[in-house]
Amino acid sequence: MKNEIKRVLVTGATGHIGYNICMAILESKIELIVLGRQNESNFRQGFSLPCKYFQWKKPAENLPPLQAMDVDAVIHLMGEPLDGRRWTEQRKLEIHSSRINSTINMVNAIEGAVGRIKILVTASAIGIYGDGGDNTLTERSKISDGFLAKLCQDWEKEAKKSSCRNVQLRFGIVLANDSRALKKMLPIFENGFGGPLSSGNQWMSWVHIDDLVGITMKTLHDPKLAGQINIVSPNPVRNREFTKLLASALKVKAILPVPKIALRLVLGEMAGVVLSSQKVIPEKAVANNYTFKFTNLDEVFRSLFNWKESCHDRLFEQQQWTPKPLNDVFDFFSDVKNLEELTPPLLNFRVLGKSTENIQEGTKIDYKLKIRGVPAKWTSLITNWQPMTQFADVQLKGPYAKWHHLHLFRPLAGGVLIEDKVVYRLPFSRFGGNFLHGVIRKDVKTIFSYRRKRIKEWC
Repeated sequence: MKNEIKRVLVTGATGHIGYNICMAILESKIELIVLGRQNESNFRQGFSLPCKYFQWKKPAENLPPLQAMDVDAVIHLMGEPLDGRRWTEQRKLEIHSSRINSTINMVNAIEGAVGRIKILVTASAIGIYGDGGDNTLTERSKISDGFLAKLCQDWEKEAKKSSCRNVQLRFGIVLANDSRALKKMLPIFENGFGGPLSSGNQWMSWVHIDDLVGITMKTLHDPKLAGQINIVSPNPVRNREFTKLLASALKVKAILPVPKIALRLVLGEMAGVVLSSQKVIPEKAVANNYTFKFTNLDEVFRSLFNWKESCHDRLFEQQQWTPKPLNDVFDFFSDVKNLEELTPPLLNFRVLGKSTENIQEGTKIDYKLKIRGVPAKWTSLITNWQPMTQFADVQLKGPYAKWHHLHLFRPLAGGVLIEDKVVYRLPFSRFGGNFLHGVIRKDVKTIFSYRRKRIKEWC
């Protein structure tokens, strides 16, 4: 018999993994409660999904607010990032405290909720196994030593003290367009410096974000799932294969190996984690009948980067939820007059005309604007016109070598999730386009930050 979960509390909701889990919770028509360190005003600026929010200002020092604990389940993902900076002794203390102390306080709060909470799900990592060489590692495998392994062990130990059913998710390398792992890899590969790490023989255990979320959601409802669970694909690969497949999907070469000594100089102690071989399999998830959506790494990379026609193409994505009805939202975005309202004044954006009275498939729209003070003209073609669902505007003439902006709209939690997916390419990309990308990326972010602000005001 499945447990009935109606309200879920999430910490670490603003991170990539937490955000995707929050989306799945809302899609399952479960009420979302979020606990975070920011004050509510700052939190809402960057997180638009509908939820109740409570501030937990000092998770390592204090219990979370009692009001936040009126839930059926807790997913606790909060903690300082492991890969942010070199592991100095001070940094290690900060990482340890942010995870272990906050988990101690969360468990104590759950015990104070007098049996209301049915399950506690916490994060961990496959780094708990250390370097396994060519050995296959399961949830039953021996725990290693070292900082990361000891951290995960202490983390899990505190979570298991909860009297409710508890699950510790041991994450492998998470793959998605905006996952932390790929965000760090992409600039290196896209600038021609990608390659196998050291010998390239070490095993890498990965998971697509959809399967990470799928297993996490299954734990909420399946009382048979408890304890440690490896969140990895059934098919780990060696580093040289991972590198080869990623480079192919990105349409770049990746033939220069990265020497072990260079990694140690740059990363210090963390280099040992990066170079460790971990052939981990999801024994418990498979035994409990979880069906993976992604098991082939080549298919994963081709799916994630199917928008790339050239190695110089770049992607910008943004999501924003609004409580407005779908009809109102689609009408607003398909009215060309509102384009000026959504564009920052610094661009001096003006619509000059369009080829049809109403926007539809094949409509051409002419604009003028200024880019960093330089006047420019832009002509867009409307494609993929599917009322209430999506449309795209594609640059026919303008400052970019390519600009394809897909607007997506879908119902969510009584409102609408607005998604922007922009694929762009700079002019003269072969002659320094990669080096200019950082500047242009900031401009794109500025434009869409303003857009986000104006949509929020409109709502």
